[in-house]
Amino acid sequence: MGKGRPRAVEKGVVGPNLSVSASGSLNIPSAPVYYPTEDEFRDPLEYIYKIRPEAELYGICRIVPPKNWKPPFALDLDSFTFPTKTQAIHQLQVRPASSDSKTFELEYNRFLEDHCGKKLRKKVVFEGEDLDLCKLFNAAKRYGGYDKVVKGKKWGEVARFVRPARKISECSKHVLCQLYRDHLHDYEKYYNKLNKEVVRSRKRGMHEEKRSEQNVECSSSKRRRTNNEGEKVKVCKVEKEDEEHDQICEQCRSGLHGEVMLLCDRCNKGWHIHCLSPPLKQVPPGNWYCLDCLNSDKDSFGFVPGKRFSLEVFRRVANRSKRKWFGSGSASRVQIEKKFWEIVEGSIGEVEVMYGSDLDTSIYGSGFPRGNDQRPESVEAKIWDEYCGSPWNLNNLPKLKGSVLRTVHHNIAGVMVPWLYVGMLFSSFCWHFEDHCFYSMNYLHWGEPKCWYSVPGSEASAFEKVMRDSLPDLFDAQPDLLFQLVTMLNPSVLQGNGVPVYSVLQEPGNFVITFPRSYHGGFNLGLNCAEAVNFAPADWLPHGGFGAGLYQLYRKTAVLSHEELVCVVAKSDCDSRVTPYLKKELTRIYSKEKTWRERLWRKGIIKSSLMSSRKCPEYVGTEEDPTCIICKQYLYLSAVVCRCRPSAFVCLEHWEHLCECKSRRLRLLYRHTLGELHDLVLAMDKHCFEETTESQRGPCYFSQLAEKWLLRSCKISQSPFSRDEYVSVLKEAEQFLWAGSEMNPVREMAKNLIRSQKWAEGVRDCLSKIETWSSHCGNGIERAHLEYINELLSFDAVPCYEPGHLNLKNYAEQARGLIQDIESAMSSCPKISELELLYSRACEFPIDVKESENLLQRISSAKVLMEGIRNCISEKRPAAIDVDVVYKLKLESSELQVQLPDIEKFSDLLGKAESCRARCDVEVLLQELDGFTVNIPELKLLSQYHTDAVSWITRFNAVLVTSHEREDQNNAVDELMLILKDGASLRIKVDQLSLVECELKKARCREKALRMRDTKLSLDFIQEVITEAAVLHIEGEKLFVDMSKALDAALQWEERAKYILAHEAHISDIEDVIRSSEDIYVNLPSLLDVKDALSKAMAWLRSSEPFLVTCSPLVPASSSLLNVDTLKELVSESKCITVSLKEKMMLETVLMNCEEWKHDACSLLQDISCLFDMRISGDGIRDGLISKIESLVKE
Repeated sequence: MGKGRPRAVEKGVVGPNLSVSASGSLNIPSAPVYYPTEDEFRDPLEYIYKIRPEAELYGICRIVPPKNWKPPFALDLDSFTFPTKTQAIHQLQVRPASSDSKTFELEYNRFLEDHCGKKLRKKVVFEGEDLDLCKLFNAAKRYGGYDKVVKGKKWGEVARFVRPARKISECSKHVLCQLYRDHLHDYEKYYNKLNKEVVRSRKRGMHEEKRSEQNVECSSSKRRRTNNEGEKVKVCKVEKEDEEHDQICEQCRSGLHGEVMLLCDRCNKGWHIHCLSPPLKQVPPGNWYCLDCLNSDKDSFGFVPGKRFSLEVFRRVANRSKRKWFGSGSASRVQIEKKFWEIVEGSIGEVEVMYGSDLDTSIYGSGFPRGNDQRPESVEAKIWDEYCGSPWNLNNLPKLKGSVLRTVHHNIAGVMVPWLYVGMLFSSFCWHFEDHCFYSMNYLHWGEPKCWYSVPGSEASAFEKVMRDSLPDLFDAQPDLLFQLVTMLNPSVLQGNGVPVYSVLQEPGNFVITFPRSYHGGFNLGLNCAEAVNFAPADWLPHGGFGAGLYQLYRKTAVLSHEELVCVVAKSDCDSRVTPYLKKELTRIYSKEKTWRERLWRKGIIKSSLMSSRKCPEYVGTEEDPTCIICKQYLYLSAVVCRCRPSAFVCLEHWEHLCECKSRRLRLLYRHTLGELHDLVLAMDKHCFEETTESQRGPCYFSQLAEKWLLRSCKISQSPFSRDEYVSVLKEAEQFLWAGSEMNPVREMAKNLIRSQKWAEGVRDCLSKIETWSSHCGNGIERAHLEYINELLSFDAVPCYEPGHLNLKNYAEQARGLIQDIESAMSSCPKISELELLYSRACEFPIDVKESENLLQRISSAKVLMEGIRNCISEKRPAAIDVDVVYKLKLESSELQVQLPDIEKFSDLLGKAESCRARCDVEVLLQELDGFTVNIPELKLLSQYHTDAVSWITRFNAVLVTSHEREDQNNAVDELMLILKDGASLRIKVDQLSLVECELKKARCREKALRMRDTKLSLDFIQEVITEAAVLHIEGEKLFVDMSKALDAALQWEERAKYILAHEAHISDIEDVIRSSEDIYVNLPSLLDVKDALSKAMAWLRSSEPFLVTCSPLVPASSSLLNVDTLKELVSESKCITVSLKEKMMLETVLMNCEEWKHDACSLLQDISCLFDMRISGDGIRDGLISKIESLVKE
């Protein structure tokens, strides 16, 4: 393995040589440490696969990256804040069980009454206070009971539970022992005897068949359905529907299966024995209490949410805590580790610390660079991008190639998305293994080390046994204690019971890997920041199946559906390394699914349905499956349902607990047939082995039943169609469809039957509609559609024998003949009466043809057109019809191609209108009638109208010729407005009227432009005028060209002015800018700002002149003294001046000299004062001081 060889193994830590200096004060052997080369470090999953055979034996290992791997810390330490949890370290191991004293008192009094014939009449007193017998009993149970406590002289430890944080004398120990003997020793014997009976009954339940309902005996408090004589009541179907359940299970919310319903002997709430966590095989003897009544909220233990801290404040808290324990000096790992376990074992007192744990990096940010995060300025872009894509970046690890979690769609916090941890001294992570038995990778970004302990996954059962034996009271109160992550146990206790434990000291920049099912825990040696995430290479798959079983046993919802994950991965592209593990796990799932489906079939569940397909089947978690109401597991592959509880689902293992209906009423839901699952197994390996071949074979009786079904189905398909027979045989097919590939003939036959049934029912439905329509002559009855009939008749071979098929075919031929007649009529130019006759025929036909709609539309259009033509012909009023209406009717008539009765009269009317319109030109008419001898008044009036129009046009043309050259555009505007008004009053329409409106807009635009000659205009106004000129296409006129040049000059000046104001410029540059503004006849927005900047600079120079003169050697010094405060104000004002002045530096130099002089003078005065105080005199000292004073005075 080269440099990747673990150094810890080279030192021989696996053997008996356990070094304190290497492993800490507890003599725990170290897990291996690996140093991969740069090449080995390229692929994390490949490297972990390489070291796994060796490292997995320890359950944990440390990986030290190559020296060149130094990811930048991506979080902003100044703005980063996070919530914390408060950890009571002294209670991680030594704490009383969260037992409810009232429940204990109730059970204890029942014991006294039933077995001792007495009651606890008064409180038991110990050291002047009431003694909590519940705590005393649990404390003695922790140390093995009365006999072992006496033998081991453990009454001091027991007293610590009863009276925490108090010293106990030898006399008090003796008194406590006597009190226990007097009050609890007999109860302990009874309790132990009861527990042994429970253990024996569990063992019997594992090997014996379930007893029949008549033989199950429960205590009266646990039986729900009993009559007055205590006999069991048989609940019939009618009773179950009419009677409200008197008790429901708190887990599955069902009131059924009362014979296995446990009622708490305190709160009277119910739980099925199979719904408990973990479940019971049968009803336990004696009284029974639920976990809510056994546990007390007062004594419940957990990590309480604490304050929210900034990193700087948390650092101060952490440093203060460490100084409290170890002073300002450094402490060794041995010292810290020893102190930690002293605290955990309760020998020091109460200790609470803060831990910023389980911080979701999608909310609080990741310590690793991410593509969407803001890159700090101190980190180069190339380095940032490199670590964003690094496979060792924990944000990328779960979805690397070779990880089965690549197919998980949703971001599961802590699994797919890393969690961040900010710890301080003694903050702990308690014994646990990862969710779903995943691998985990932890990276320590910075800070003090982490101390880890690990038990290999192969020793997990031994670890759990020692934990249960060492902390029996805690496990009695919380059977799922190891899921809570709040309990520590000294590794030396585990070692003493033969459980191997290994340790790792994680330094900053190191990775720690934990392997599946390996229990691990530890604590922080000081302030640090770490990040962790789960991942799952292929070899995790069998461990994932074990984890799913644990979730099911303890009735906890899984992180994800293991079955869905395995199936989705199997359907995706798998490399050769994944295939062996995937095939083995898939075969296990297939075998389990096959066993249970066949078992359910034998029990009478023969109805089955296919689950709805996924929208995105290539990803896990895109759609949430229902969960089993008993074990809370996702039901991806299959489920059982019943119509009596439509919203309830159970897994195949808990089908008996769904309801009390007979099995024939239940239905199996399945996502894949066994054949499809078997194909997935075969896809892993093309070579089919014997075991797989055998697994395809179903029970002999099952196959025989399927053969009988196939024979019956063949006969039915060849006989005349009978809907009842088809429905019956398809219902029977449900019991075969979920099975393996041997049922493919059944599936194919079922598909054919469904297709035949649909076809035959379609034929019958169409014939029924046709016959009903024909007999009732319509009357609102729906007709059969020809498109659907053609679809039914399009089969080359009819699916089944349906006699009505030929009748339907004849009707379809008649419909096609009708369509031909309609199309023929539509293509010619028929009379409207012929179209109406054809449409009447189509309406009476029992089949709906879509061509009849086109025919109806043609008839409707023809009738509308005919009505319009008749209105035109019959109109007698002069000029009542608009000529455009006549032309529109003509166009519609030519497009419609229908013979209309009055079309000839309409053609004559149209000809007259066109002839009249041709003679309506006024000039032509006047020319023709010029010199006409007859005096016609109307003709004279028409001539006058024409003269007025010609005169108006002449006026307009005269204005138009010189409009763009005129200097008096305001007068041009007035003239054009008058011309526009006169044109509107003309009795003859002139085309030039629209030109007048356009010319008026141009004149107004020119009027605005001419204002620049009289006054300075704003930039916005000038830009608006130029834009308007461009719209009117007059921007090329000299007036607007000059205006554009002025605008460009103004914009350039503005740009230069803004640059000068933004950057400190010399006074000469500012003066030059101000001079150049005089040539620009535009209101410049920045001119006032420039002048103001120059004015402030000049005023400041005038104020600064006295100070500047004093520092010039050419100017004699003034006799007047200048004020230092004034000098400071001037220096402060200089920072607000936006002009570049060398005098600024000069004035700052003067101020600095003054400050130095003042400092020297103060120092000298202090020296003199000291001499006077000491009353030391001497010529040498006096001369030195005088010379210094003279020097300062000269300055």
